[in-house]
Amino acid sequence: MRHLLFSYHTCPYEPPGKGLSGGMNVFLSGLLPALAASGIETDVLTRGTKSVVAVSRPVPGVRVLHLPCGWEEEPPTREGALRALPRFISAARTLVGDRLDEYGAVSAHYWMSGIAARAVCGARSGRLSALPLAFMFHTIEERKHRVPGTVPDAHACIRMASERALAASVDAMVCLSAFDLAETVRWRLEASPRGVVIPPGVDDRFRHPPAREAARRRLGIDPACFLFLVAARPDAAKNTEEAVTAIRRLRASGRRDVTGVVAGQRAPAGDAGGGGVAYAGPVRYDAMPDYYAAADAVVCPSPYESFGLVPLEAIASGTPIVAPRTVYWGRRVGSEGGGLAYDPADPGGIDAALAAIASDDALRVRLAAECARLAAPFTWSRCAASWVALLSRLSRRDGRPGTPRSPGGRRRP
Repeated sequence: MRHLLFSYHTCPYEPPGKGLSGGMNVFLSGLLPALAASGIETDVLTRGTKSVVAVSRPVPGVRVLHLPCGWEEEPPTREGALRALPRFISAARTLVGDRLDEYGAVSAHYWMSGIAARAVCGARSGRLSALPLAFMFHTIEERKHRVPGTVPDAHACIRMASERALAASVDAMVCLSAFDLAETVRWRLEASPRGVVIPPGVDDRFRHPPAREAARRRLGIDPACFLFLVAARPDAAKNTEEAVTAIRRLRASGRRDVTGVVAGQRAPAGDAGGGGVAYAGPVRYDAMPDYYAAADAVVCPSPYESFGLVPLEAIASGTPIVAPRTVYWGRRVGSEGGGLAYDPADPGGIDAALAAIASDDALRVRLAAECARLAAPFTWSRCAASWVALLSRLSRRDGRPGTPRSPGGRRRP
């Protein structure tokens, strides 16, 4: 089967920093080769900045088509992406509009990609029905606005309205966990009848991390310190500031050996660094195994994450996490081990969790030992098998598997 994927915002085969969502890049770079190994080839439609379509074949079974859409901002912004979306849709229609019958199923990741997929592959003149669409939000905007101090702007309001419409219209809405699906439904999205849970995988390089001493040496980190890692892109909803402040408070209380590193962000305006916390700036993904290996614990303070690949990568690396108990990984480690969960409504909750894991070596060793069991089910082969089953089911809605569609949407005899 050939599968058409809309990934407008970013592409796993672009240079680091070119896209808008690192987590989506990580997800697709794990899923697409695994799909190809399972017999489903993928054409990826993504944004391009040139005046012509650029085509690449980064891995066997995956073809990436960068469509010209006038999105030339550097660094890219969400507002710029929305302004350029109509041009992307027009370019996609021109490129694949007459060849949609070559594809058995369509998927899209993130909300603007979903809009594009519906516009290009939906029912129209000459087609009896729309091509079936499997869709992933990865996260929904409404979750972010339960975070204190966040107020939806015009862009966020457009996104929330679009997400509601997509949840009510797609053929399958894929979530990474049952918790993710329940949260999506809870936020007034008509998603329940179409909800499908498919957990992601995690790259094997995290299951076989480098030695702690070697990782610290490469990163220039004191071999004797207790290191907390925060890994997050710049986004107020990631709640990085709370983690940084808590690490500095712990250090100021007398734990001078405690330090922190923020990977993925530069120091915010007005923060000159110091206080035992360093900002590493943007970090290449292939350098992340060193950061997880160097850390004694990874702090994941976002109160809205429906899943979170950073906690999964940390746990797969054998590094315990600290997370709010209101999110997926906070609930998992709170009941199954592999980290500590705290109440985000308790002003001293994160402080107590950081102090506990930094002061009790036996606790930290036990939590680290629990990580491998928790991470074991998350493999790309298992994830791909579930996606193959889903895409195959969607492509066989008329009961005649394996036969190509003819113009008008019917299967050819």
